[in-house]
Amino acid sequence: MIIAVKNLVAERARFVMSVCGVGFAVLLVLVMAGIFVGTTNQVTTYIDHSKGAVWAVQPGVSQMFRAVSWLPADGKDRLTAIPGVASADPILGLPSDFVHNGSQTAYFVLGYNADSGVGGPWSLAEGRNVARGGEVVLDRVLAKKNGVQVGDRVRLVDEDFTVVGLSNQTAAVGNFYAFISLPDASRLLRAGNRVSYFLVRPKDGMSAEGLAESIRRHAPGMDALTSPTFAENSRAIVISMIGRPLKTMIGIAALVGVALVGLTMLSMTSEQMRDFGVLRAIGVRPIQLCSTVIGQAAIVAGLGYLLGASITYAAQFLIRDRLGDVTIEVTPTMLAAMAGATCVMAILGSLIPVRRVSRLDPALAFRR
Repeated sequence: MIIAVKNLVAERARFVMSVCGVGFAVLLVLVMAGIFVGTTNQVTTYIDHSKGAVWAVQPGVSQMFRAVSWLPADGKDRLTAIPGVASADPILGLPSDFVHNGSQTAYFVLGYNADSGVGGPWSLAEGRNVARGGEVVLDRVLAKKNGVQVGDRVRLVDEDFTVVGLSNQTAAVGNFYAFISLPDASRLLRAGNRVSYFLVRPKDGMSAEGLAESIRRHAPGMDALTSPTFAENSRAIVISMIGRPLKTMIGIAALVGVALVGLTMLSMTSEQMRDFGVLRAIGVRPIQLCSTVIGQAAIVAGLGYLLGASITYAAQFLIRDRLGDVTIEVTPTMLAAMAGATCVMAILGSLIPVRRVSRLDPALAFRR
């Protein structure tokens, strides 16, 4: 290992560039993986914040993004009459296009009971919640993209609303929310005597799974899903849309990492062959020379990993603050997996150099 360190620091510029190259590969893999994890988690954050509740939906609807659920508004009375139900709050939501100052953004209009607050925003960056008709809480990222501030008037569908608050944690890639009162949503979306979902809370002692089964049994014309199941089904839709290209990019980044380590080790080994020949001539065994090559690969890969992982971990907070709808989530599990992947890069990248050194002719040291 001492020889490996000396060989590396002898050419400091090349050593630094090699570490930076591996660091870039690690950065690329972690960013792609972080976007995948962050986006798929963030896109269902609205559902995730209904923990412990059960979603009553139209039969045949199992997720939120590619199907429209319609239920009769008077279904609330039937639900609250079911044993084990503590409350049932209606939610009305449909996708639409937010048009402001000539720009157009896809978003989701959500009507909720402003008195109970159930189904509304859970975290505000600014302002307050909806208190009466004609008011809206916009996602802060959607508002920023369109230059909207609290107090401004915006047009939702075909009516004007006053922005009274900006919500946090309600944006993912291409998915934003606007919260209005249930009566406004019913009128705006031409829903009539219909809602999209009921968010049903169980009484103490009743599990969400048991309540869902009870709703299916006692409420004909309704299906019921626990929050984790509803979120997982919705997340699967997003994964099906963005999963393949992101996984492909992660694979390409991993191949780039292997190639960078391999080319770096091959270049170093080629320039050090005469030195290795001298060591071989004075009796150093091939296994020791191979250990030196592997040690160099391990050092470059290890330092590259630390560089790339550190930059990515810090960048996730900056990107989240600046962009909002693009979320990078770097988890300890991901870092551990990347550390293992970097080790594999180092091993694969040192295969050809090790093969060359193991077959080295000691006479090379005496050739000109």
